[in-house]
Amino acid sequence: MIGAVSNNTFPFQVQYKNNLKQQNEVLTRLATGWRINSGKDDPAGLIAATQLETEIAALDAESRAIQRTQANANITEGHARQISGMMSDLRRLTVASANTGGMSDAEIQANQLEIDALAANVQRFAQDTISSLDGISLPDNGNAEVAEQLRAAAQSAATLASGGENDLRSGNFEAAETAIREATTAVAEARGRIGAYQKHTLESRQNSLAVERENLAAAHSRIRDADFAEETSNLARSQVLTASSLRVLKVANNTAGSVLSLLSQ
Repeated sequence: MIGAVSNNTFPFQVQYKNNLKQQNEVLTRLATGWRINSGKDDPAGLIAATQLETEIAALDAESRAIQRTQANANITEGHARQISGMMSDLRRLTVASANTGGMSDAEIQANQLEIDALAANVQRFAQDTISSLDGISLPDNGNAEVAEQLRAAAQSAATLASGGENDLRSGNFEAAETAIREATTAVAEARGRIGAYQKHTLESRQNSLAVERENLAAAHSRIRDADFAEETSNLARSQVLTASSLRVLKVANNTAGSVLSLLSQ
C-alpha cells in the first residue's frame, strides 16, 4: 500500500523530465542558432546541410583563387600602363627634337639622354610585365601573344636609344615616330587583352560564384538554421510546462507525504 502511494508521483516525474529536456533542447537551438545540432535532430537534414557546406567551401576556395588571379592581372596591367606612359614621353621628346631649328644641340642631347633612360625603363618594365604573366592564364594562347607584343614594343623603343637606328642624331624622326606608334599600339593591344580577360573571364566567373554561393547559403539556412521566432515561442511554452510540472510534482509529493503520515498513525 505504501509503495502504491509513492508510485503516484512517478508520472509527474516523467512529465517534468520530458518538459525539462524539451526546454534544454530549445535553449540549445537558440544558443547555436541551428535547428540541427546533432544527427538525431534530423538525420536527412544533416546530410543535406553537410553536402551544401562542402559545396559552399569549394566555391569559397575558387573565389579566393580568382581574387589572387585578379590581383596578378592588376599587377601585369599596371606594368603595361607604365610602359604606355613612357611611350607618350618618348613621343613627346621625339616630336620636340624634330624641331631642329628651335632647339640647340645641347637641348637635343639632353633629350637623347632622357630617351635613353626611358628606353631602358621600357625594356625593364616589359620584362617585368612578361614575368608577371605567370600569375594569369589568358585564353587562346594569350600569354604568348602578349609577351610577343611587349617584346616588340621594347625593341621599337630601343631603336631610339643612343646608337640605335632612330636616335636623335640620326635625324630619322619620321621613322622614330612610326616606331613609337607601333610600340604604343602593341602595348595598348596587350593591355586590352588583359582587361578583357579580367572583365569577361575573371569578373564574370566571380559574379557567377557569388550568385551560386548566395543560393546555396540560402538553401543551407533553410535546412539547418533555427527559426528564432518559433523557438522563442517554444521556449516560453516549455518554461511554462516545466514550471507547471514541477509545481504538480511538489503537490504530489506533499500529498503522498500526508497519506503516509496518516497511514503510520
